[in-house]
Amino acid sequence: MQALWHTAAMRKGMAFPVRFVAAGQTVQTTSRDLDEQSVFIRCLLSPARGEKVVLRLYLTGMTDSVQAEVEEVDADGFRARFVSLTEDARHHIRTALLAGPTAGRSTSPENRRFLPRFQDRFQVTLRIGERKTRHEALNLSASGVFIETETPPPLNQVVQVTLELRDGKPPVEVQAIVLHRLLPGSAQPSGAGVQFTGADDAFRARLDAYLEGLRKR
Repeated sequence: MQALWHTAAMRKGMAFPVRFVAAGQTVQTTSRDLDEQSVFIRCLLSPARGEKVVLRLYLTGMTDSVQAEVEEVDADGFRARFVSLTEDARHHIRTALLAGPTAGRSTSPENRRFLPRFQDRFQVTLRIGERKTRHEALNLSASGVFIETETPPPLNQVVQVTLELRDGKPPVEVQAIVLHRLLPGSAQPSGAGVQFTGADDAFRARLDAYLEGLRKR
């Protein structure tokens, strides 16, 4: 039987880059979940309910823009319901939903790791309000980064992260939210997994180019 993903109960938690344009603002952010009719987009300052938005979902092979409407607004973002989808866009969304871990409303990090993560160490600065601390990143993906620290911020904390990518260019800052934390004493290094939520097209282009270099090494 063909899988159906069009109900809230069948939404699949996954994080992938999303670009949206609304009321003149263009934001590069990431998703929280996806179904055949909508996507939840993480954003600190969301468009209003009922507002029209133009989306680009960075799913493998998908290049078409998607017309959508803001259906609901939550503290960590908004749900955009697709107004119209080309057959090609619908195909790529279905392919993404059928790939990877079993679907459902799981919030486990494993269900959200839709994109590959690359082991890569580089310096980062973590800022919460006026407080800045220096750390080291352990891995990186198109949707976020894991930062090694013995004092990870609380879950759902909004942070500013400055990445010192090893590409010979100046550091770049991005807004993010803490979605995963490991405390000292666990089997793995302690730290915080953050998901990118507020950047621009230049950040996305630079990060994609950097990740492509990691993929080829």
